[in-house]
Amino acid sequence: MKHDINNVEDLMKILNNTNLTEISFESEELKVTIKRPKLVAAAPQQVEVQESNTEVKEIKKIKEIKSYNVGQFTYHSKNGKTMIKVGDKIKEGQEIGYIHTIGVNSPVTSPYSGTVKEILVEEESLADYGKNLVLVELD
Repeated sequence: MKHDINNVEDLMKILNNTNLTEISFESEELKVTIKRPKLVAAAPQQVEVQESNTEVKEIKKIKEIKSYNVGQFTYHSKNGKTMIKVGDKIKEGQEIGYIHTIGVNSPVTSPYSGTVKEILVEEESLADYGKNLVLVELD
């Protein structure tokens, strides 16, 4: 099983480092097809807001919540309720979704408190290790 997980991770690395959108692997014990959507992830952003009549500059910090697992990302709970949506206030340590890998759901928790600005990965899309999942504007 560990060897199979290594094979899947290797396939995901190949998929991530190429322009492919689908890759397959088959052995006697395992058959895997990995697909990824044609998405363009937003780059980290720093926004500067300037109010003309008060001369106050406010810099809003945007941070990314990254995947620390490989699999399908979902931000709906087991009962079907949406765990996060754009505009939601979230807290550090809050579960915002799951990475589903070979029958196991691993929780994704936020390392930051703030407001969800953008969900970068579509529901049930492939999430590589280190992939940006969500943009959060820090409080």
